[in-house]
Amino acid sequence: MNDQKKSQEACRLEAASYSGFRRQLPEKAEKIITSCHDSECYTHIDDEPIPANGSIIEIIHKLREIFFPGYFTREKLDPVNLRYQMGQTVSVLYDMLSEQIINAIRHDCFRYQLPCSDCGERGQEITLNFIDAIPSIRRILATDVRATYEGDPAAKSYDEIIFSYPGLFAITVYRIAHTLFECGVPLLPRIMTEHAHS
Repeated sequence: MNDQKKSQEACRLEAASYSGFRRQLPEKAEKIITSCHDSECYTHIDDEPIPANGSIIEIIHKLREIFFPGYFTREKLDPVNLRYQMGQTVSVLYDMLSEQIINAIRHDCFRYQLPCSDCGERGQEITLNFIDAIPSIRRILATDVRATYEGDPAAKSYDEIIFSYPGLFAITVYRIAHTLFECGVPLLPRIMTEHAHS
C-alpha cells in the first residue's frame, strides 16, 4: 500500500472515530439536562429572563463611547455627525439598559415575592434618570483623568490614560455601578463591578 492510500485510510478511520465520539453527545447532554432539575445545583430556568452578563458588558462599552466621545466609537466622529451619532448611541443605550434594568427588578420581585412595583415603567424611568446623569458623570470622569495624569509621571497624555489605563476603566465602571445602585437597581451594579475586577 503506497503512502497516499495509507493516508486516506488513516483519514477514514479518524473520521469514523470522530463520528463515534459525537454520537455520544445526546446521552451526555441528557445527563446535563437532568442535572438542571437537581435542587442542589443552581439554575435559572424560568419564563422571566434575568440580566445577561454579555449585555451588561456591551452596555459598559456603549457608555464609554458616550463618556469619551470619539475615543471608543468605530465610526469617525466629527462636528458634522456628532448630533446624529450621539443621538443614535443614546437611543441604543436606552433600549439595552432599560431591558436589563427591567429584568433585574422583575427578577428580584419574583425571587423575593415582593409586591408588584410596575417593573417595566420603573425600569424605563430609572434608565431615563441614569441617562440624565451622564453629563455630570462625564465631568467627574474628567477629573479622574486629570488626577491620573498628574499622579503618574510616566503618563504622556490624557489620550493615553483614556485609551489604555485599566485603573480608569475600573473607575468608569464603578461610577456607572454607583449611579445605578443609587437609583435602586438590583444585581446590575454588582455584575458591573465584578467585570471591572476581572
